[in-house]
Amino acid sequence: MPALVADPLAGVACDVWVGNLHKFACAPRGAAVLVARGPLARQLHPLIDSWGFDQPFPHRFDHQGTLDESSYLAAPVALEFVEQTWGWESLRRSLAELAEFGAATVAAAFSERTGEDHRPAVGMPVGPQQLVRLPAPFGRGGHAEAGVLRDRVLAELGVETAITAFDGTAYLRVSAHAYNTPDDYEDFAQRCVPVLLDWATA
Repeated sequence: MPALVADPLAGVACDVWVGNLHKFACAPRGAAVLVARGPLARQLHPLIDSWGFDQPFPHRFDHQGTLDESSYLAAPVALEFVEQTWGWESLRRSLAELAEFGAATVAAAFSERTGEDHRPAVGMPVGPQQLVRLPAPFGRGGHAEAGVLRDRVLAELGVETAITAFDGTAYLRVSAHAYNTPDDYEDFAQRCVPVLLDWATA
C-alpha cells in the first residue's frame, strides 16, 4: 500500500503493481497507482477507451475524456501535507507502535473473557495495521457476513472498523493513523469487546 511502507516495490519482482492512495496516503477516493513494466505494460488498456486510446502506456490512462481527475490532483498535496506535518518515516514508526498497542489491548480484552489467544500469527505483518482474531462463530459466513458485522458495529456502536474473514475465522483489522490515540483502542476494548462477545454467543 502506498505510503504504508517506504518503498513498496523494493525487492518485488512483478509485472504489475496497484496501490490505492485513498487509504494510508490520505488522498481522496479514486486515486490509485498503477505500475507496469516489461512487455505486459504495452498490453494494458483502460476498461473504457477514450480519445487517448492510441497513446502508449501509461499515457492512455491519462486521457479518459470526462474523467474526474480531482483525486489525482489532490494526491500529491496529501502526501506533501503528511511529510511536512509529521514526516512519513517518523509517522510510520510511531503508528506501528500505536497499532501494536491497539491490537494488544483489544486482543487482551477478548482473551480475558474467552481464555483464548486472539493474536493470530500472520506471514506478513504490516506496522500500522494489525489483526485481532474475533471469536467464533464470527467468520463462518465468510467475507459477506464479516461485512454485515462491520455495518452492525458502525450502526450500533458508532465505531468505524474493518472486519474480514478467511477460512471460517473473522478478523478485526486494527489500524493506526495520525488521527488515532491510545484512547481509541482502550475505548473499543472496554465498550465494544463485551458487546461483540454477547453477539457471538447470542
